[in-house]
Amino acid sequence: MRRLFFSLLLLLPLGLGLLVLFALEPAPVVKAADALTHQDIERARQILAQHNPYRLKAGALQSLILSEEDLTLAANYLIKNTGDGGAVIKLLPGQFDLSATVRLPANPINPYINLQLTITESQGKTRVSKLYIGQVPVPGRLADFVLIEVMRYLLHTEERELIKETIKKLTFLNGTMQVIYRWQPEWIARIKSRLISPQMRDHIRSYYSKMAELTRQPGLKHRSSLMYIMRPLFAYARQRSKNGDPVAENRAVLMVLAAYVMPRAFNALMPNVSDLPRPRRFVLTLDRRKDFVEHFVGSAALAAMGDAKLADAVGLHKEVADFKGRSGFSFTDLAADRAGTRFGEIATASAGQAHKVQQLLASGMREEDLMPKVRDLPENMTAREFRQRFKEIGSPAFNKLKQQIEQRIAACRLYREAG
Repeated sequence: MRRLFFSLLLLLPLGLGLLVLFALEPAPVVKAADALTHQDIERARQILAQHNPYRLKAGALQSLILSEEDLTLAANYLIKNTGDGGAVIKLLPGQFDLSATVRLPANPINPYINLQLTITESQGKTRVSKLYIGQVPVPGRLADFVLIEVMRYLLHTEERELIKETIKKLTFLNGTMQVIYRWQPEWIARIKSRLISPQMRDHIRSYYSKMAELTRQPGLKHRSSLMYIMRPLFAYARQRSKNGDPVAENRAVLMVLAAYVMPRAFNALMPNVSDLPRPRRFVLTLDRRKDFVEHFVGSAALAAMGDAKLADAVGLHKEVADFKGRSGFSFTDLAADRAGTRFGEIATASAGQAHKVQQLLASGMREEDLMPKVRDLPENMTAREFRQRFKEIGSPAFNKLKQQIEQRIAACRLYREAG
């Protein structure tokens, strides 16, 4: 009996090693997802407009139809926020199929873990009918356990609980999925508390108070350069970072700036600051233009929150929407978006870069150190003018001008010295 026990004990590492060997694979089943496009942002905007939580009747059941493309986009977004990889979702009547790949850190075996998952739905109940991790089949209850652990990895506890409380029924159809859910208005506060940690709330409140102080100082003109506010805010961040995390400090600065410049877009993410003095309203500009500040600061805040690709896609989507409307497509605005995205990336990339950005701004940088001169670029083009000059988004002429914008941004002092 003792010999059997020791034999099993010796075989256990071998079995685990074989499991890992067959679970990790040399090639991906799904290639890495492409960057978000302006079409993706438009689709998300349409869904949010249709299911705006502020307009939904409390407690009433709602129906949401999602396509394979919608779900694939969401799955890829989750994967991109946790690592490198991609996913594809297919929907059949009563069946949900997921193929996903995550690229692992360098290891001596294989770099990819591939997942093949099938969930079936019958009479309102769902179950895992197939799960493969690499070449390893995962049976029955163990598959349910693995799926739960994957969800634990991708979603935090409050997010999982909110999904469980909200979603009442899933129905898999041919190419679409119907979600029956019940919304409660008080869950908005829970979502906000998940998006912003208690520590970040404290940071934001500190910078909100500092913003109120700065906007009430004598001598500030009603229309002033963004730098009059940015420089002292980042000097304050440098001071606070002596005993804190400079990345978190910079992120909080950009959140407060975005909420000040674009309150309709960012106030929903702000913690409660009703007990604090309110900043006075001023028009902030870059190169004497208010719209450049909105593009720069909004993109910087999105990038600082960890999503530079989302910031780029949102900026491009706005320009596409503009040339379908009145204002037209503007490469000047696109340049401000990209400069802001680059700033947000660098300001929160690492503790070292965050410190460097604080130091450079506190030392008295100018507008052109952050935002290149771009007034010579085409702007306010109608759809017809855009097609005549550039044919379409992504054309060689379009990409050539985008590359010129990137070169101008890279030449700015802050990106040269902090990047």
